[in-house]
Amino acid sequence: MPYVLSPLIRPDAPGLWAEGAPYTVEPVYDLCNPAHPPVRYGAHRLAPHSLPHVDAPSHILEDGADVGAYFAPDRLANLYGRVLLLKLAAPIWRDAPGGTRHCAVDAAMLRAEILRATGRDQAPDKLILTVAALPEAANGQHDPAHALTLTEDAADWLLANPGFNAYLTSWKSTDFQPGSRARPIHRRLLPRAAVFECLDLRAVPEGEYFLTAFPLPLAGASESPVCPVLFTFAELAAAQPSPRA
Repeated sequence: MPYVLSPLIRPDAPGLWAEGAPYTVEPVYDLCNPAHPPVRYGAHRLAPHSLPHVDAPSHILEDGADVGAYFAPDRLANLYGRVLLLKLAAPIWRDAPGGTRHCAVDAAMLRAEILRATGRDQAPDKLILTVAALPEAANGQHDPAHALTLTEDAADWLLANPGFNAYLTSWKSTDFQPGSRARPIHRRLLPRAAVFECLDLRAVPEGEYFLTAFPLPLAGASESPVCPVLFTFAELAAAQPSPRA
C-alpha cells in the first residue's frame, strides 16, 4: 500500500507561521437552502506553509521561477522519481534561540547516515530527511520547536551530484536562521532542486522508494500545497502487466 505523506487537513490544524489557520472553508452553496443549487459547495482557503507544500525558486530568489515552472518539461523530474528516505539514527540536538532545539546536519553526518542506510557513499538524486525518534507536537507531526536542517556544506555535497533535484523534510522549513534574513540552504537548493516541507513521515520505514509529489499547478505562486506519495518498488513491479505468452 502506498505511503501518503500528508495528514488529513482539518480546519483546526495549527498554524506554524504568522498566517492564521492553514485551512478555512467559507460556504458558497448550502444543500438544504432552496434558493441555492442542489449541491453543497465551499470556498477553501489554504495557507500552504503550515501544510505539506513545495517551495518554488521565487519563494526566496528575487528572479526565481514560480510553481508553474515545475510543470515545464525540463523541471518535471523534480516532482517524481527514486528517492531515499533517511531517518537520522543519532541526531545531535543543540539549544537554540527562542527555546528551540536545532539539529544541523553537516556533510560528514549526512554521508555517514546515507552510508549506514544504503551501503553507498554517494548522494541520492532525491532526499527525504527526518529523524528516527521524531520529536512530535500535540498533533503527532514534527515538533516545530525541534529544527532539522542541513548545513551549507551538506547542501553543497548533495548538489555535487549532477542528478540531485529534490529535498524533502518533515520539519516546517529548510533553513533555521533566527534573527537573520539569510536563507542559505534555500538559496543553494532552489535553483536546481525542488524543496518540500512539513511532510508526515511517521509511518514510513527508512529506505528507497518511488516518489510522486505533484503540487497544485498555481501560476505565479511561490509555494503550493502538495500530497506526496511513496511507492515501494515491489508495488510498482506488481503493477506491471503480465508478459503476453
